[in-house]
Amino acid sequence: MDLDIRAATAADDPERLFDLLWELAPDDDRPPPPRLAAAWREIVAQPGRRVFLAERGPDLIGAVDTVVVPNLTRGARPFMLVENVVVAAAHRRGGVASALFDTALAWARERGCYKVQLLSNSRRDDAHHFYEKHGFAATAKGYRRYL
Repeated sequence: MDLDIRAATAADDPERLFDLLWELAPDDDRPPPPRLAAAWREIVAQPGRRVFLAERGPDLIGAVDTVVVPNLTRGARPFMLVENVVVAAAHRRGGVASALFDTALAWARERGCYKVQLLSNSRRDDAHHFYEKHGFAATAKGYRRYL
């Protein structure tokens, strides 16, 4: 069956996407449906933000969340942030993540971004190898603070 990559819309079911994202954080609490729906409406309405979905037939098997951020440096060219990269376990190592990244990077180029950056958990060696294979380099030390 063919792989389809597309930008998510308000018509997409956030519960379906959350089920897939849950593979990234199985200890995460599931938000109540009204909160999940409200967050989804905000996500798809946010200017410069696109969630790309990978589907094979009726199945959602991958996703990547991207945001193009306006910027004053680098000739006032924007940059892209990437978050929540996930491929269903049964579909990993089959080109799904590559297809998602190809689509996201094409959109970054179309928007004139000068860079694409992401953070990855320091223990995810397979993910690091994937990112390096796709032209990303570990050129910075990332920090985060949970609130």
